[in-house]
Amino acid sequence: MYRAHRVAFIFFLLLTVFGCSKELSYESSAVPSGVAATGTLKDSSGNCMAIITNGTYYNGVAILGDTSYVEVTINVATAGSYNIQSDRQNGFQFAGTGVFTNTGAQTINLKASGTPIAKGATSFILSFNGTACNFAITVQDSTGRGSNNNGSSDTSGIALNQWQFLANGHTYSGSIQSAMFTSLAGGNLLTIIGPTASGTDTVFDVNIQFSGNTIDTGTYLTSNAGTSFALQKADSLGAINVFSANATNSHNVVNLTINSYNNTSKVVFGTFSGQAWDANGVSTSVTNGKFKATVQ
Repeated sequence: MYRAHRVAFIFFLLLTVFGCSKELSYESSAVPSGVAATGTLKDSSGNCMAIITNGTYYNGVAILGDTSYVEVTINVATAGSYNIQSDRQNGFQFAGTGVFTNTGAQTINLKASGTPIAKGATSFILSFNGTACNFAITVQDSTGRGSNNNGSSDTSGIALNQWQFLANGHTYSGSIQSAMFTSLAGGNLLTIIGPTASGTDTVFDVNIQFSGNTIDTGTYLTSNAGTSFALQKADSLGAINVFSANATNSHNVVNLTINSYNNTSKVVFGTFSGQAWDANGVSTSVTNGKFKATVQ
């Protein structure tokens, strides 16, 4: 009797062991816990894959919610967990954690956190598994936040088809008579022209040259050919630059930023600041520059 019970117990024990072994084999096909994912931010040609920015950022305003993030495409070689973050610049950064369950091209969102300090373009470096790529975020001026005439949100702080900037303690402003996007051999050119509010013969003139055939957000420098800023006054000898910055005088640079462009309404909003030459060749600070126009 004792022998029969012993044989039954051994048989039950063998069933349990083999049953457990089978279960362990099944689980091994899933992503093992604690395994770090591997892969690259670049394609087979060594170029950085897409990093798409989302959200609106203001200096001095804490980033809250889920609308401020970057979409990052990663070529995953080994499935596993990831913890990816950018460097911290201008008071904020981007980060995200999770698990890649598949290999190949995978898209993830890295959320922004922190409080931007200064307005203007901010560059970040994103790293993963020994590869690195750059992207930029434009921080807008929080003093320009407000609402438009119909009560809807408008963060530009300037009316449609108007321009303004501050130089030498004086605010220059006026209307925009023309905003044209024309084709060039090396790309397209956005030209914005308008008189001052005083109604004098002084004219505001901004040119931004794009490498492609679309108006893209980003910051463009007057030290680059085709991009320029000027306030010009006409006289009997022609146009005289009251303030100017262009590629021929690259020691002074004005940063021209396209903050937004709506393909449907054709409305472009931009900001600018930097150093320009006055009529006497003296370096002058240009600040709080804005323009908002309907592009023809």
